[in-house]
Amino acid sequence: MVKHPARTLLLVFLAALAVRLVFVGARYTDDLSAFQTGDYTLYWIGADHILSQGDLSNSLFLLRPPLFAAVIAVLDLDNLAVLLCNVVLGALLAPLSVILARQLTLGSRAALVVGLIVALDPASVVYSAFLGPEPLANLTFLGMPIMLLHAVLVCRGGRALLWGSVAGLLLALSTLTRPAPYLVWIPLALWLLVFYRAQWRTVTVYVLVGLIGIGAWVAHNARVFDNPTVSSVGAYSMLYYRAASVEHWGADHDMDTVYTDLARRVEARLGHDTSQVSTMTRHSHYSGPDTLTNAMTATALDTFQRYPAAYIATLPVGLARMYGYTSALPRWTRVLEVPWNLALTLGALAGVVIAARRRAWLLAIGTALPVLYYTAGTLFVQTSGMDTRMRTMLTPFLAVGLVVAAGWVAAWRSGQSEDRDVPAG
Repeated sequence: MVKHPARTLLLVFLAALAVRLVFVGARYTDDLSAFQTGDYTLYWIGADHILSQGDLSNSLFLLRPPLFAAVIAVLDLDNLAVLLCNVVLGALLAPLSVILARQLTLGSRAALVVGLIVALDPASVVYSAFLGPEPLANLTFLGMPIMLLHAVLVCRGGRALLWGSVAGLLLALSTLTRPAPYLVWIPLALWLLVFYRAQWRTVTVYVLVGLIGIGAWVAHNARVFDNPTVSSVGAYSMLYYRAASVEHWGADHDMDTVYTDLARRVEARLGHDTSQVSTMTRHSHYSGPDTLTNAMTATALDTFQRYPAAYIATLPVGLARMYGYTSALPRWTRVLEVPWNLALTLGALAGVVIAARRRAWLLAIGTALPVLYYTAGTLFVQTSGMDTRMRTMLTPFLAVGLVVAAGWVAAWRSGQSEDRDVPAG
């Protein structure tokens, strides 16, 4: 990996840690209610099950993969300890972002700015000082491309295979914390095999280790829950968030009617009696066998086909939620936060375009690919009921793009033709 003065990385980490601790102090209450949105209860129950039963047989693990619950169990169900652990994990994202930026060819000062952006980004602060899986998922997700790029760009022989294996392990760990990254290996592997063919063994090892880790969890779910999937949350979200929004706009029905209609169609596909279906029936669809997952998926896809115009029209709504504002913050903060998020997002887009025009493909693709994958995947299954929490995994990549764009603007204003932080080729 690219060498950095340890003091620089430490200072970036301490800055990020200080901001998050100040945020915790400002919002602290004994019940810690300001640091969760309800999901934490499921993880806590899962952790209690691990401690009391010593297995992963609780059906909630089909909905929520087990790694964050395991962390809660290790911390002996101590909510404050979990919060502080997440604060540290979230702060570590900032110095790792500096390393990523250097790997993607940014200069040392530009990379430092990337780390500071991640340290100060409001959404990143909120959702690392948070009782949720994001800090662990985001940290392992960022560690994955860092290790993979180190293996492909720097190492050779056995060392390359070793670091590629570590990257695959981090992919599996991130997926077992939050399921969203479970297919990111496909575009990453294709990119690296095209541009760095000589390292095909390293890429292959990365893919194999990642698939072994993810596949083991799929096999567990198939055996214990009769559902060979990473998580049932994708099908549930696609139906009761994405398809529900589409039907709400397409059919002009209120949400209770929409939820009842979707649940009734699922129950009908399963061959069940639908006479007692209500808006609350959807809660019984959180987890179950593959027949339930397939029924929800089919019902969602059928809804998309019924209302194609509404499907397309709701995409900008999802983008605005994902990249626009943080619902966990007071509404008045949007006066400052929305412009910040807009600058971060549009700046990142501009930075990728600038890098591509200069044929700096490592920088352009390395920045854009994770963002495109995660944005497309998120909008496929959800456009409502979300906010910037869904993009915190991408903040380091957005920060890289923004800094590239800012460097280009600075160079243009000073009359220079080249930005030293964006090498051509």
